[in-house]
Amino acid sequence: MARPLSPEKRNALLAAATQAVADLGVQASTASIARGAGVAEGTLFTYFENKDVLFQALYLHLKEDLGETIMPGYPYESDFRHRVEHIFQRYVSWGLENKAKRLAISRLSGSGQLQDATRARGMERFQAVSRMMEDAVQSGVLVNAPIAFLYAIIERIADTTIEYMDSHPGDAQRHLALGFHAAWRAITP
Repeated sequence: MARPLSPEKRNALLAAATQAVADLGVQASTASIARGAGVAEGTLFTYFENKDVLFQALYLHLKEDLGETIMPGYPYESDFRHRVEHIFQRYVSWGLENKAKRLAISRLSGSGQLQDATRARGMERFQAVSRMMEDAVQSGVLVNAPIAFLYAIIERIADTTIEYMDSHPGDAQRHLALGFHAAWRAITP
Protein backbone atom coordinates (compact mmCIF):
# COMPACT_ATOMS: atom_id res chain seq x y z
CA MET A 1 0.00 0.00 0.00
CA ALA A 2 1.44 3.37 -1.02
CA ARG A 3 2.02 5.97 1.63
CA PRO A 4 -0.18 9.06 1.40
CA LEU A 5 1.45 12.12 -0.12
CA SER A 6 2.61 14.74 2.33
CA PRO A 7 1.18 18.26 1.91
CA GLU A 8 4.35 19.57 3.56
CA LYS A 9 6.58 17.95 0.91
CA ARG A 10 4.34 19.17 -1.89
CA ASN A 11 4.48 22.70 -0.48
CA ALA A 12 8.27 22.46 -0.08
CA LEU A 13 8.54 21.39 -3.74
CA LEU A 14 6.33 24.29 -4.86
CA ALA A 15 8.36 26.74 -2.77
CA ALA A 16 11.62 25.42 -4.21
CA ALA A 17 10.16 25.53 -7.73
CA THR A 18 9.05 29.12 -7.15
CA GLN A 19 12.59 30.18 -6.27
CA ALA A 20 14.17 28.14 -9.06
CA VAL A 21 11.82 29.54 -11.72
CA ALA A 22 12.29 33.06 -10.36
CA ASP A 23 16.06 32.60 -10.65
CA LEU A 24 16.38 30.54 -13.84
CA GLY A 25 13.00 30.52 -15.56
CA VAL A 26 11.70 27.29 -17.04
CA GLN A 27 15.29 26.15 -17.55
CA ALA A 28 15.44 25.29 -13.84
CA SER A 29 16.18 21.60 -13.48
CA THR A 30 14.06 19.18 -11.52
CA ALA A 31 17.22 18.14 -9.68
CA SER A 32 17.80 21.69 -8.43
CA ILE A 33 14.14 22.03 -7.44
CA ALA A 34 14.23 18.75 -5.50
CA ARG A 35 17.51 19.79 -3.87
CA GLY A 36 15.96 23.13 -2.88
CA ALA A 37 13.06 21.27 -1.28
CA GLY A 38 15.41 18.92 0.56
CA VAL A 39 14.10 15.79 -1.17
CA ALA A 40 15.37 13.31 -3.72
CA GLU A 41 14.59 14.03 -7.36
CA GLY A 42 12.49 10.87 -7.50
CA THR A 43 10.30 12.31 -4.77
CA LEU A 44 9.50 15.28 -7.01
CA PHE A 45 8.17 12.85 -9.62
CA THR A 46 6.01 11.19 -6.97
CA TYR A 47 4.18 14.49 -6.57
CA PHE A 48 4.39 15.79 -10.15
CA GLU A 49 4.46 13.40 -13.10
CA ASN A 50 6.95 15.55 -15.01
CA LYS A 51 8.35 19.06 -15.21
CA ASP A 52 5.43 20.31 -17.29
CA VAL A 53 2.91 19.09 -14.71
CA LEU A 54 4.99 20.77 -11.99
CA PHE A 55 4.97 24.09 -13.87
CA GLN A 56 1.20 23.96 -14.44
CA ALA A 57 0.66 23.24 -10.73
CA LEU A 58 3.11 25.96 -9.72
CA TYR A 59 1.35 28.56 -11.85
CA LEU A 60 -2.02 27.67 -10.32
CA HIS A 61 -0.53 27.68 -6.82
CA LEU A 62 0.94 31.15 -7.37
CA LYS A 63 -2.25 32.54 -8.92
CA GLU A 64 -4.21 31.24 -5.93
CA ASP A 65 -1.77 32.98 -3.59
CA LEU A 66 -2.13 36.21 -5.57
CA GLY A 67 -5.92 35.87 -5.50
CA GLU A 68 -5.83 35.52 -1.72
CA THR A 69 -4.28 39.00 -1.62
CA ILE A 70 -6.24 40.77 -4.35
CA MET A 71 -9.80 39.53 -3.97
CA PRO A 72 -10.55 40.06 -0.26
CA GLY A 73 -12.13 43.47 0.10
CA TYR A 74 -12.60 43.83 -3.66
CA PRO A 75 -14.96 46.81 -4.01
CA TYR A 76 -17.61 45.20 -6.22
CA GLU A 77 -19.92 48.23 -6.07
CA SER A 78 -17.32 50.97 -6.56
CA ASP A 79 -16.67 52.77 -9.82
CA PHE A 80 -14.25 51.28 -12.34
CA ARG A 81 -11.35 53.49 -11.30
CA HIS A 82 -11.54 52.44 -7.65
CA ARG A 83 -11.79 48.76 -8.55
CA VAL A 84 -8.72 48.97 -10.80
CA GLU A 85 -6.91 50.92 -8.09
CA HIS A 86 -7.72 48.18 -5.56
CA ILE A 87 -6.26 45.55 -7.90
CA PHE A 88 -3.18 47.66 -8.64
CA GLN A 89 -2.43 48.43 -4.99
CA ARG A 90 -2.97 44.85 -3.83
CA TYR A 91 -0.79 43.48 -6.65
CA VAL A 92 1.99 45.95 -5.78
CA SER A 93 1.76 45.04 -2.09
CA TRP A 94 1.88 41.33 -2.92
CA GLY A 95 4.77 41.84 -5.33
CA LEU A 96 6.82 43.75 -2.76
CA GLU A 97 6.31 40.99 -0.20
CA ASN A 98 6.74 38.10 -2.65
CA LYS A 99 9.51 38.93 -5.10
CA ALA A 100 10.22 35.31 -6.08
CA LYS A 101 6.52 34.52 -6.53
CA ARG A 102 6.03 37.58 -8.74
CA LEU A 103 9.05 36.74 -10.87
CA ALA A 104 8.02 33.08 -11.13
CA ILE A 105 4.51 33.97 -12.36
CA SER A 106 6.00 36.39 -14.87
CA ARG A 107 8.52 33.86 -16.16
CA LEU A 108 5.97 31.08 -16.39
CA SER A 109 3.50 33.38 -18.15
CA GLY A 110 6.04 34.38 -20.77
CA SER A 111 7.58 30.94 -21.23
CA GLY A 112 5.18 29.40 -23.70
CA GLN A 113 4.95 26.40 -21.34
CA LEU A 114 1.54 27.11 -19.87
CA GLN A 115 -1.44 25.33 -21.31
CA ASP A 116 -4.50 27.39 -22.21
CA ALA A 117 -6.53 25.37 -19.72
CA THR A 118 -4.03 26.26 -16.97
CA ARG A 119 -4.22 29.95 -17.80
CA ALA A 120 -8.02 29.77 -17.76
CA ARG A 121 -8.05 27.99 -14.37
CA GLY A 122 -5.62 30.58 -13.04
CA MET A 123 -8.07 33.33 -13.91
CA GLU A 124 -11.12 31.68 -12.31
CA ARG A 125 -10.61 33.44 -9.01
CA PHE A 126 -10.45 36.77 -10.85
CA GLN A 127 -13.71 36.46 -12.80
CA ALA A 128 -15.19 39.54 -11.14
CA VAL A 129 -12.16 41.53 -12.27
CA SER A 130 -12.44 40.22 -15.83
CA ARG A 131 -16.15 41.10 -15.96
CA MET A 132 -15.41 44.56 -14.60
CA MET A 133 -12.70 45.14 -17.22
CA GLU A 134 -15.05 43.98 -20.01
CA ASP A 135 -17.82 46.25 -18.71
CA ALA A 136 -15.40 49.18 -18.49
CA VAL A 137 -14.29 48.65 -22.10
CA GLN A 138 -17.92 48.33 -23.26
CA SER A 139 -18.91 51.53 -21.46
CA GLY A 140 -15.94 53.45 -22.88
CA VAL A 141 -14.19 54.00 -19.54
CA LEU A 142 -11.24 51.88 -20.68
CA VAL A 143 -9.72 51.92 -24.15
CA ASN A 144 -11.17 49.47 -26.63
CA ALA A 145 -8.48 46.80 -26.44
CA PRO A 146 -8.28 43.11 -25.58
CA ILE A 147 -8.59 42.55 -21.84
CA ALA A 148 -5.34 40.54 -21.81
CA PHE A 149 -3.55 43.54 -23.34
CA LEU A 150 -4.98 45.87 -20.69
CA TYR A 151 -3.94 43.43 -17.95
CA ALA A 152 -0.42 43.32 -19.42
CA ILE A 153 -0.16 47.13 -19.37
CA ILE A 154 -1.33 47.31 -15.76
CA GLU A 155 1.01 44.50 -14.76
CA ARG A 156 4.07 46.07 -16.42
CA ILE A 157 3.44 49.43 -14.78
CA ALA A 158 2.79 47.70 -11.45
CA ASP A 159 6.05 45.74 -11.81
CA THR A 160 7.93 48.98 -12.54
CA THR A 161 6.27 50.54 -9.50
CA ILE A 162 7.29 47.58 -7.33
CA GLU A 163 10.90 47.76 -8.50
CA TYR A 164 11.04 51.51 -7.91
CA MET A 165 9.40 51.30 -4.48
CA ASP A 166 11.78 48.50 -3.53
CA SER A 167 14.82 50.59 -4.42
CA HIS A 168 13.38 53.87 -3.02
CA PRO A 169 11.41 52.84 0.09
CA GLY A 170 11.49 56.31 1.66
CA ASP A 171 8.84 57.66 -0.70
CA ALA A 172 6.92 54.44 -1.34
CA GLN A 173 3.39 55.84 -0.99
CA ARG A 174 4.09 58.62 -3.46
CA HIS A 175 5.51 56.13 -5.95
CA LEU A 176 2.50 53.85 -5.47
CA ALA A 177 0.17 56.75 -6.27
CA LEU A 178 2.28 57.77 -9.28
CA GLY A 179 2.34 54.18 -10.53
CA PHE A 180 -1.43 53.88 -10.37
CA HIS A 181 -1.86 57.27 -12.03
CA ALA A 182 0.37 56.12 -14.89
CA ALA A 183 -1.47 52.80 -15.21
CA TRP A 184 -4.89 54.45 -15.22
CA ARG A 185 -3.82 56.98 -17.85
CA ALA A 186 -2.38 54.18 -20.00
CA ILE A 187 -5.67 52.25 -20.15
CA THR A 188 -8.19 55.08 -20.42
CA PRO A 189 -9.09 57.04 -23.56
